[in-house]
Amino acid sequence: MDSELRAMSAWREATRKAARARGEEYATVLPDIGWDVGAPMPHVFSSGRQAFVLFYLAQPSPDWDGTWVRVVDPADPAPAALGLIEFVGPHSVKFGGPNDEVLHGHPLSERGLEAYRAHEVHNSRWITEAERINSVHSNHQGGWHQRMHHYVLTFHDETLECLAADLRLARLTCAFPEAVAQIAARLVALPSDEDAEPED
Repeated sequence: MDSELRAMSAWREATRKAARARGEEYATVLPDIGWDVGAPMPHVFSSGRQAFVLFYLAQPSPDWDGTWVRVVDPADPAPAALGLIEFVGPHSVKFGGPNDEVLHGHPLSERGLEAYRAHEVHNSRWITEAERINSVHSNHQGGWHQRMHHYVLTFHDETLECLAADLRLARLTCAFPEAVAQIAARLVALPSDEDAEPED
């Protein structure tokens, strides 16, 4: 099994290098961002100027023998280990399919995309298209590939893609509804200038 994982990792790295050499888009994994593989229960919150995704972090159990699953209920009032990603200066957010069973149909599947991971897409066609659309604006400023990032988060049942200036990760220990309330309060508060979307 270890040899299969090593071979798959080497193949992904080779596809990334080949795409990079051709100037094509490819995905690299962002370190230190992870979630529960089976039931991360991602919830996306966006006001147009702010965007967040809340999810369950992985909680490995030393007693797990593979014969049972942990049932997750977001309404549970008990504290849980949660991850919160804030997209700074978001431009666009897409959330839905594909799930992990059809992730190999994603355009980036042979260019570094992995299941259950957070990625950054380099040479992003989505950024290029978004900049082209915005270029009709009288005050348009180019250089979007230098100022914006394309992120892809592959969860169990959903995939999230976002164009944003940056992202921030926070780890929370509280009930899921409490975290939702905290995010809601941030959404209705006025964002700071540093969180604003890059200018046209």
